[in-house]
Amino acid sequence: MRLNEIGAILLGLFAGYWIVSKLFFGHAKVRLDPGAASQTKVPPKWNEVLEVAPSASAVEIRDAYKRLISKYHPDKVDTLGQELKDLAAHKTQEINAAYQEGMRARGEVP
Repeated sequence: MRLNEIGAILLGLFAGYWIVSKLFFGHAKVRLDPGAASQTKVPPKWNEVLEVAPSASAVEIRDAYKRLISKYHPDKVDTLGQELKDLAAHKTQEINAAYQEGMRARGEVP
């Protein structure tokens, strides 16, 4: 066998593999949906929202709640745009839910 015959065989194998892979397997079309990531996102745990350890005491939970709620309360951003008001309202709801869950885990009713 000569070098040009080996080259032709390799080229034929490559071309054949490429054609078969395109005909039978094709490319999977990927749709990028910006809302898909937020739909599958796991909500953070109460201690992550409040930025405390899972074993934090009720006093530590209460202090973290007061610190965060004073930072993210919607009244703090009342003079800013609607988008920031909505973001602050969402964050406040998240903080309130985390506080309630953390206090329930400690056997206290908020």
